[in-house]
Amino acid sequence: MAAGGVSVDTQPPPARVRWSARWMALIDDATPQAALRVTRGRAYERSGRVTDLRASVGSLVARVQGSRSTPYVVELGVPTLEERVWEQVVAAIAAQVRHGARLLAGQAPEGLEDELEGQGIQLFPHPAEVGLSCSCDDPAPQCKHVVAATVATADAIDQDPFVLLRLRGRGREELLAELAEARRRGPDGSGGDDRGMPIAALSGIENWAEARAPLDDLDLEDLELDQPPLAFLPDPPGWAGGVTAQDLFGPLVERGAAWAAEVSAAAKP
Repeated sequence: MAAGGVSVDTQPPPARVRWSARWMALIDDATPQAALRVTRGRAYERSGRVTDLRASVGSLVARVQGSRSTPYVVELGVPTLEERVWEQVVAAIAAQVRHGARLLAGQAPEGLEDELEGQGIQLFPHPAEVGLSCSCDDPAPQCKHVVAATVATADAIDQDPFVLLRLRGRGREELLAELAEARRRGPDGSGGDDRGMPIAALSGIENWAEARAPLDDLDLEDLELDQPPLAFLPDPPGWAGGVTAQDLFGPLVERGAAWAAEVSAAAKP
């Protein structure tokens, strides 16, 4: 692993997702000459000629084996987002639990880039902003070695969306810490009561706040449980995050249960 970088597994996933397609826009070109080199570059990537792919903040470096014995070195310079922009990105991710959950599961947060574009933020760099270079003599971005490295990067982003986020300025641990802090502060930044909105403010859900049957005969005070108050299932299939599902959602469930008990006790005559 290079200093300040992170090694990336270049094994391609079974299917492409939208984030990788957006990344591939970096090498889109309609000219026949470029199309031929794109085809050759894809063949290079599929044959395993891309090695030592490393992503760091603002930079990606890969080695691509060509016709000579020494691999060519491909470099991509990616502009990082400004700090004020990252604050908006963190707020957008923290506002949707599903975004954070998908990131921890190794999946791209569906719809996040569209939400950010609505705020004038481009999560993906524009092709003109990215510096492409190769140690061969062919011009980028039509260079087949650059194409091969770009395809391998798209596959890496499919496997781990933090690859893109790191290129744009935030590594995994730093971003997770900022997300935790944003959730602690709450949407208004006060850091106060985070138990949610009042029941009366909710709409669109029928009868959820009213009992469907009389509760007069229900007595939970003498109830004995053989299991702990919360029993957790294993992580769902495909969960690849460094934090377990229990660690992520457990505190939310426990706080909700404690609040429910508090409300129930306060409602007793």
